[in-house]
Amino acid sequence: MKKIIKATLLLFILSELTLATCSNNKMVWQNKIANSNSIEQFFLNNASCQNYFYKHLTTAQKIYFDTVLYPKNLDIRAYKNRWRAMLANDRAFFKEFTFFNNYFTKHHTSVTQREFSCFQKQKGFASQVSQNSFYHELAKRGMLHDVSYLYPLIRWAYVHNGIDMQLSRERVRKAETLFGIKKGKVGDRVQYARFLALFDDEYEAVAQELAIALGVSPIKAYKLLAVITFLESRGNIFAVSTTGAFGPTQLTLHYYMMYGEPNNPFSVKGSLIKLANKFVHYHSIGKSIDSSVIAYKSGSLSKCQNGGYSNDVDCRYYNDYKRYMNEMRFMTNKNDISRHLSGKSYFYKSLKSLKRVKNLKGLKDYEPYQYAVLKGNTLSTKAQKSQYLNGDYFNSLGRMKRSEIYELQNQYGTRNVGVVSDKKVCY
Repeated sequence: MKKIIKATLLLFILSELTLATCSNNKMVWQNKIANSNSIEQFFLNNASCQNYFYKHLTTAQKIYFDTVLYPKNLDIRAYKNRWRAMLANDRAFFKEFTFFNNYFTKHHTSVTQREFSCFQKQKGFASQVSQNSFYHELAKRGMLHDVSYLYPLIRWAYVHNGIDMQLSRERVRKAETLFGIKKGKVGDRVQYARFLALFDDEYEAVAQELAIALGVSPIKAYKLLAVITFLESRGNIFAVSTTGAFGPTQLTLHYYMMYGEPNNPFSVKGSLIKLANKFVHYHSIGKSIDSSVIAYKSGSLSKCQNGGYSNDVDCRYYNDYKRYMNEMRFMTNKNDISRHLSGKSYFYKSLKSLKRVKNLKGLKDYEPYQYAVLKGNTLSTKAQKSQYLNGDYFNSLGRMKRSEIYELQNQYGTRNVGVVSDKKVCY
């Protein structure tokens, strides 16, 4: 009898799948989820049936669905694009949503011939080619938006042109349309609590690395990341500001495209890492965490430090940060932290078992590139000739991640190991 029942159920499920209709059967939908490569892929593939499968999702699955699609009521294009963004790695994201690279497509001609020659030297071109031929070949190979490969050229284009608000507004307009974004919309209490619990693995991983770099406890690093995210977006993954800052930590073009390897600005892990790396940098030059917070917000390390400016938006942000951190200074439980910031907590164990696509990169992967300037006979047996853009030569170990240079400076001293930004170096 049991075999007959099982066979009947299996036949029913197979018939539902074959018909490719929007089933009302929970078993059908959970079977589809189990057999999908990821839950993001399931949500994308079954976009037309979202009103049917939603009621059959588990609590954890609903939390993910609602968090990504906040504040709901999206058209089908925006729905699909959000899940494509959640699926995409950094490289795929910029190829899919090319308007995020509009700065380079407009300003690439400002890269000088000298800089272009240096780029070819860095990439090991067998012979020199003209810029026109190069871009024509990129187009043929579908690489015009391979921003990781083009990174040095993007940096130099920005050096020559600086901020372009017209292009920033264009990115905002297109993002609003393609992702169903409401400009200036942040999350509410429920959204933030869902977001914090859903991406706990990402917060935990970044907090652990940040704690070591800053010399603080992991829970303090966690609270720092949690508070900044709360202040920036309230957990709205697809938040966008009027000035062109995107994602949960509100990354501007400078941060998501040029502050280290370009990252998908809607990647929670990538965004948290870019934020953390800024704190690591300020710490390395002797600045406090408090100074780093206001610098992240305003660009100034000294603003709001001595009171006053109570009506200034940056200072209100800074004072809110200090208040939250002080109020939570004795808290060590994530549920308590979430409830303090939002009044709610959703740290369910079932969230850990979601088959999500995850960014596996760490702080070092997104660190800015620099060159160590080796002085005297420091590391003379390993040194190689490098050249500034102005034509002068210096000894280095080639292009390096910033933390690697910090290690050299700790070992050999800053008098023997200097540092220079990669945008000032030819090779």
